[in-house]
Amino acid sequence: MTELAVLLGASALGHAAARASPIPPAPLMVTAGFIAAASGWISPDGVQEILVLSLIVLLFAAGTELDPERVGHQRRAAIRVGAVQFGTLGLAGLAAALLLGFRGPSLAYLALATAASSTLVGIRVLQRRRQLFEPFGRLVAGVLLFQDAVVILSLPLLGAGGDGLRGSLTVLAGSAGLAAAAWLLYRSLGSVIGDRVEVDREASLLGFLALLFLFLGAGRALGVPAVTAAFLAGFSLSGFPVSTVARAQLASLTGFFSALFFAALGAYLVVPTLAELAGGLALALVVIGITPLVVGIVGEREGFSAGSALTAGLLLSQTSEFSLVVGLQGLAAGLLAPDAFTVIVLATVVTMALTPLLSEEAVAWRVVRLHPFRKPSDAPAPPSGHVALLGCGSNGSAVLDLLLTHGVPVTVVEEDPAVADSLRRAGLAAVRGDASDPDVLAAAGVARARVVVSTLPRARDAERALEMAAGLPVLVRTFEAGEEAWVRDRGGRPISYAEAA
Repeated sequence: MTELAVLLGASALGHAAARASPIPPAPLMVTAGFIAAASGWISPDGVQEILVLSLIVLLFAAGTELDPERVGHQRRAAIRVGAVQFGTLGLAGLAAALLLGFRGPSLAYLALATAASSTLVGIRVLQRRRQLFEPFGRLVAGVLLFQDAVVILSLPLLGAGGDGLRGSLTVLAGSAGLAAAAWLLYRSLGSVIGDRVEVDREASLLGFLALLFLFLGAGRALGVPAVTAAFLAGFSLSGFPVSTVARAQLASLTGFFSALFFAALGAYLVVPTLAELAGGLALALVVIGITPLVVGIVGEREGFSAGSALTAGLLLSQTSEFSLVVGLQGLAAGLLAPDAFTVIVLATVVTMALTPLLSEEAVAWRVVRLHPFRKPSDAPAPPSGHVALLGCGSNGSAVLDLLLTHGVPVTVVEEDPAVADSLRRAGLAAVRGDASDPDVLAAAGVARARVVVSTLPRARDAERALEMAAGLPVLVRTFEAGEEAWVRDRGGRPISYAEAA
C-alpha cells in the first residue's frame, strides 16, 4: 500500500506540473516516479506489481479501441505498412543490440522490444486530436492492431523457449485458442447483449470486468501471459455498440491506471550507467529515425499523401508497452541481461514521452520538406473559377451531389486514397492529399476558386485554405461555438454542423 500511495502522489504532482507548463503529463509523471523511487520509500518488487497491474488494465482498455471495422478499407495498407515497419525495426533493433555488445538470448528480446509501436500512446493521441476516424488515423489503428497480434503470438514463444519445441507449441496453441475465443465474442456480443448493455450500465461495468478476469484465469491455465489475455479480453468488446458503452464505463478507470503506469514506469528505472544511458538513447534514435521514413515511404506507395504518411509514421515512432512486457518476461526467465532491460525501459520512456511532441502538425510538415523519396504530385494543372471542396465524407458527398446537379464545376481535395480514386474513375476532378498541405491546395486551385467549401472533421484543418483564399468566400463546417469565432476571425463563414446536416 505504501508503494501505491507514493506513486499516486507522484502522478498527481506530475499532472499538476503539466497543467502549469507546455510539457505533456507523461514525461513529468515518469520523472516524478523516478524521484519518488530515489527517496527509498518504495520497493522494486512492489513497483513491478503495480506496473504489471496497470499494464493489464490499460491493455484491456486499449483492446476495446481496436475494432477492425474502424480500419475500413485501409486494411491492406495497414498490413503492408505494419509488416514492413515491424520487420525493418526488428532488424534495426537486432543490429543496434549487436553494436551495443549484447549477445545470446538478449538479442531476440531487444529486437522484439524495438519492433512494435505503442497502442496506448498512438490511440490516445488520435483520440485527443479527434483524428481516429481520418484516413491516416485508421491506418495507424490498423498498423497497431496488426503489430499487437504479431507480438501476442511472439510473447508465448519467447517465454516458452526454455521448455523446448513442445512447450512453445503448447503455449502458442493456448494463445491461438484464447484469440479465437476473443474473435467469436467480438462477432457475437453486439447482437446478443447490445440492447441490454445500454439499459444497465453499472451492471455492464461489472460484466466487462468479469470478462477480463475470465480471460486472465483462462490465460493462466493455458500459460498465456496476463497482458496478452487482458488485451484479447478488451478486443472481444471492441465491436459496436458494446465498445461505445465499454469505453465510457472504463474511462475513469483508464485515467487512474494511466497515471499510475507512468509514475510506476519512472519508479522502476534505476540510475543507469553511462553505457546503459547511451544504449537507451541509441535505441530510441533508431526507432524515431527509422519509423517515419519507413512508414512514409510505404504509406505513399499505398496512396497516402506525404504529409499523412509521415504523420502516421511520427505517431508510430515509439516502442510499445509490450516492450516492457517482453523485458519483464525475459528478466524473470533469466534470458535477458539486466542492463539490456534497462536499455529497453529507457528507450520506451524516451520515445513515449517524445511522441506527442514529434507528431504535432508543424513538426510533420517540417519533416515532409526533408522527405528524400516524396512522390511527385500527379494532379493536373490547377483549375480556376470552380468550387474547391475540401473533404468528401458524408457531408462533403451531399454538397458534391448538389453542385453537380446544378452543373457547377468542382475540384475535390480528399485524403482517403480509395475515395479520391473512385471520384477520378467517375470522371470528377479530385486531388488526393491532405487539405492542410499548401501544395495540395495549390494543385486544387484554391486561390483561384470561386468558392471554397470545407467539410473537414476539424475546422482548424482549413487554416491554410483560409489563408490562401483570402478575400474569397470560404465556408467552413464547425462543431463548436469556439470554432465559429475562430473561422470568422480568419475571414471565413462558419457553417454549424446542425446547419450543414
